[in-house]
Amino acid sequence: MKKNQHYRLPLILINSYIWAGLISPAKAILPILGVYANKEGKAWPGVKLIARLAGYKNSRYREIRAGMNDLIKNKLVIRKKQGRHYNYFLSDLVIWKRGRSYFPIYKNMILGGIWADLTASEKALYVVLGLKAKVNDPDITGSVWHASGNIISFKKYYEYAGISRWSFKNAYSRLSYKEIEEGQTLIEFWSDTEEREYMIYCPN
Repeated sequence: MKKNQHYRLPLILINSYIWAGLISPAKAILPILGVYANKEGKAWPGVKLIARLAGYKNSRYREIRAGMNDLIKNKLVIRKKQGRHYNYFLSDLVIWKRGRSYFPIYKNMILGGIWADLTASEKALYVVLGLKAKVNDPDITGSVWHASGNIISFKKYYEYAGISRWSFKNAYSRLSYKEIEEGQTLIEFWSDTEEREYMIYCPN
């Protein structure tokens, strides 16, 4: 894969609540397939590699098989067997097209283990925070931050993420303490008010 290659995860997945409806392993797997996919949306990482990058350690890969089946059931991925190996094809819904808003998930975040180290709730929420943030904020131009957002309704965000209110609160707090390199966290919050403003980091 080329340096700084990334998967452009479309906003439509969030607004349609498709992301919310996916089981946790499916949410963990989709960005992995995305960063491995070629221009035609074809990816062919092995199940052992997917499991490691997704953060699952079950030797029988039960979660990975369940997650892949969920992606197929929701028509986000098509799986085809060629010889002894599977190829995966991203559907039109999960492939970025011109004019679609997206959030970049870089290969270094996946290959560097940052993605695997996130809990299921953190993965689900991080993507929502990223896709609901704005990239054209002049206050963060030239900084390390990718975008800024403003949470007006906590309920809306945990519904978009497909997690419980309790899981949201825990993931929301932990992401702001998730130091991925010296002095750098994935999220930084600007205020503790009901309309919480945040900045999101996109490791690349």
